[in-house]
Amino acid sequence: MEQEEKDRKKEQHNVRQDRKSVRTGSETRNSGKGIRKRRQIQLRIRLAKIFVVVLGLVFLINLIKRDEEFSESENRMLTGRPEMTWESVKSGKYMSEFESYVSDQFFMRNQWITLKLYEDKLMGKKESNGVYLGKKGYLIEKPDMPDWENVEKNVKSIAALAERHSDIPVYMSLVPNASHILKDKMPYGAPVRNQDEDIARIRHFGGNSIKNIDISSVMKKHAQEEIYYKTDHHWTSLGAYYGFKEIAKEMNLENVALDYNVYTVAEDFQGTLASKSGYHGSEDTVKIYEPKDVRTEYIVLYTEEGKKTTSIYDSASLKKKDKYTVFFGGNHARIDISTTQKERRNLLLFKDSYANCMVQFLLPYYQNIIVIDPRYFYDSVDNIIESCMITDILFLYNVNTFVTDNSIADVLAEG
Repeated sequence: MEQEEKDRKKEQHNVRQDRKSVRTGSETRNSGKGIRKRRQIQLRIRLAKIFVVVLGLVFLINLIKRDEEFSESENRMLTGRPEMTWESVKSGKYMSEFESYVSDQFFMRNQWITLKLYEDKLMGKKESNGVYLGKKGYLIEKPDMPDWENVEKNVKSIAALAERHSDIPVYMSLVPNASHILKDKMPYGAPVRNQDEDIARIRHFGGNSIKNIDISSVMKKHAQEEIYYKTDHHWTSLGAYYGFKEIAKEMNLENVALDYNVYTVAEDFQGTLASKSGYHGSEDTVKIYEPKDVRTEYIVLYTEEGKKTTSIYDSASLKKKDKYTVFFGGNHARIDISTTQKERRNLLLFKDSYANCMVQFLLPYYQNIIVIDPRYFYDSVDNIIESCMITDILFLYNVNTFVTDNSIADVLAEG
């Protein structure tokens, strides 16, 4: 009995020791968890402080940094600081313009765009900042939704111009964009806007007074060739050449030059879509064309700047990022070109930047070419037609620009 009592007491002692050990271990684990939790909280506080400091620095830099007027990488004017008025605030216009201003002027904007691209690619996205990341290195601009009310207004103003000058043929050629022609280069599942339907609707607005020139068909035939840049939203000189042959046929330009000397002027071009998307995995080649059998001398006058040259090519642009501006150095309100061509045909060309590389093909066929970019032009079109003895009028735009343009109707107003 005495031994049994000793064994019982010993067992009770062991149980108490085990409980004590369990409590001690639990307290130790709880203590460890508490330490880890405190460390996590401290780390979050430090990260939050760092974030606030970085955010404050970026805000301060954005506050004191000088606004940029022009983006060389995107070849466009940047939004300036909007003026705050009661009316603009009440209508919401001020906040909309201020949002665009902050987006355009943000510190290290291009680097942030590139960072966003990598994030989008990791998430499997095929679009970055309005640019489709296409196949075989192609970057393809996402087409805008047409402003049909404004489009109708613009086309009817062109028709009214044709009616006022009924003795002069008025042609219009709309160039489809890469998203429509290069469907096989688009990412899988990306929506493709049917620009042929858009062009048909635009032609309907103009009626019979405008002579329409179809370029879409010939571009589709050559879709497997390099008719659009991979990194830029423009067509290449080769694409413009195929377009020119259709225009020459419809505008009765005789003795169309078929043989050209083709010169490569740049092999490292990364255009506006590379800058816009942040993707820099491809490079383009820029080429210029000169007829082999026809030599045309000419003078180029940039009327707003008062500058004269003997070439439509601006070699200084090849040292800049946007090498497409080798054609005329970019866009200008008005350019007058006088050639040694003997036939008295004078062309008035209304255009966007797509037409800049088309002019090289038009030079041998006109004595004078007046190039107008309605986005920057404010003088009287009717006066130019009369004083320059215009014999042909051509509107040459890419579809995406034409369906969003809001300047044509005002420029073509009678007066």
